[in-house]
Amino acid sequence: MARQIQCPSCGASVRLKPGELNTVCPYCDSSIVTPDDRAAGGPRIAGAGETGTPTGTVTVTTLDTSMSAAGRSCRSAVLAMALFMVIGIGGLVFFLTKTSEVVETVVNGATRGSGAPSEPRGGEEDGFGGDGTGPGLFKDACCIGVDSQGRIYVGERETGRIQVFDSAGSFLTQWSFGEPDDCWLGSMAVSRDGRVYIVTGSELFVYDGMTGDSLGMLDHPDGWGFDDVTACPDGSIVASWYKNRDDIIRFDRDGKVDLVIAEAISSRSGDSELSTQVAVDGLGNIFAYGEFNGSVFRFDPEGRYQNRFGSEGERPGQYSWPSCIATDNLGNVWLCDTDGLIAYDGSGLYLRTVDPGASIHEMVIGDGNVLYGLTRENRVVTLDLDRYLEDL
Repeated sequence: MARQIQCPSCGASVRLKPGELNTVCPYCDSSIVTPDDRAAGGPRIAGAGETGTPTGTVTVTTLDTSMSAAGRSCRSAVLAMALFMVIGIGGLVFFLTKTSEVVETVVNGATRGSGAPSEPRGGEEDGFGGDGTGPGLFKDACCIGVDSQGRIYVGERETGRIQVFDSAGSFLTQWSFGEPDDCWLGSMAVSRDGRVYIVTGSELFVYDGMTGDSLGMLDHPDGWGFDDVTACPDGSIVASWYKNRDDIIRFDRDGKVDLVIAEAISSRSGDSELSTQVAVDGLGNIFAYGEFNGSVFRFDPEGRYQNRFGSEGERPGQYSWPSCIATDNLGNVWLCDTDGLIAYDGSGLYLRTVDPGASIHEMVIGDGNVLYGLTRENRVVTLDLDRYLEDL
């Protein structure tokens, strides 16, 4: 027969099944441990050197069998009233806690999706690569891109090596844009037609993705100062520029400047910005994450400022230290953060945070809404983003 014991934390009456040594109080979630002799129904006998009742254990006392029926009835009534009060208070606390969580969720904009991390799909088991210098292995891989054929391009920060793989991760070729230890890969983007755009030495160069042949360079009207670069679906290229001011510049498919957003972030926030990462969606909207300002700034295809979203913090939709930004095929914006991948819709509404099952620090999103990520372990992993968004 099940016994009733008293929770040492909240005093509630808890049912203990025969032979059960451990249980959890349903009212305060405290763990309750019952020694063997008490689980059998007998009183606890203190061992040598023990004083008092051990913390976190349950004391079971025997009642005087000479107690009168009236006394037992009175004791039962008191216990019943105490139990009723504990249940009522516990229910009120639970209701207020849940209400607070709902209010916090609405205040922080998490009005779509649960805001909880999704179960990882893809990740390490679908990846390739690792530490090394041979074909298919990487030394400080820092940039990744993909073209319309599904070919994957991976760049190493200090060696100047670019490796190319087919869509299944099989090695195809490699080439270098500079001499080892004499170059620094700051940013890289791959256009749909397989051109590779590389920021090194604050300048922006163009290469044939399969041969490594130089195709020239793109220039800001005021010279060097490039920081980040991204390739757009229509063949245009968008880059951030930091010398003297924080500009965003767009080149058409022929390499000609067709848009400059001068002081893109600082003129809107009032604070200087020296490190800007950019992404562009399928409609040409430009998203710029300003590291010093800690927010994403959105511009329409004509360069007109729309709004800003995101902030540093621990609430749903906030982040710690984003390392890159990308847009998916549905127009959603993704930030790669230390705690996972954070998704917003095109207007900046927080969708959810995803656990990718791997320590991704750089990413690009290709056709089919497939995310290709680089991990801290020098591996390439893939994720099907549609599976994370299908229930929103």
